[in-house]
Amino acid sequence: MSTSYDLVWQSFLNNCKVSDIDLPNIDEQIYEAIRNGVMHLNNRLRTVYKCDDLTETIDDELSADHLLILIHMIRHIFLTNQRVYFVNLWQPFAKDITIRNFTAQLRSLDSTITEAKNDIELLIRNMAEDFL
Repeated sequence: MSTSYDLVWQSFLNNCKVSDIDLPNIDEQIYEAIRNGVMHLNNRLRTVYKCDDLTETIDDELSADHLLILIHMIRHIFLTNQRVYFVNLWQPFAKDITIRNFTAQLRSLDSTITEAKNDIELLIRNMAEDFL
């Protein structure tokens, strides 16, 4: 059995809102987001899922828990990248756009990233509690 990229991406879109501007809109970018999320999932959970872009699948059927963790990891990666982009783009102009506004937006992004990370940890804890 395997898990389709379509299932992963639709689950991501249904559960993890991010800025539409930052969402990939071509297949290769979507594949990259999924592959990157799977790499992070493998590292965090010590799994060995492999992606196959030709068949648009992950080589094993993800449990509901692993699917939820994967899509939240993809969201976390998007948010972190948004923060890096925001800082690199606007920090040189921070004094011109008032530092307060820049700092407030940066704090908001940081808070959202922290929440996303906490969501991942909660999902992992919930999964682990099933085994206790």
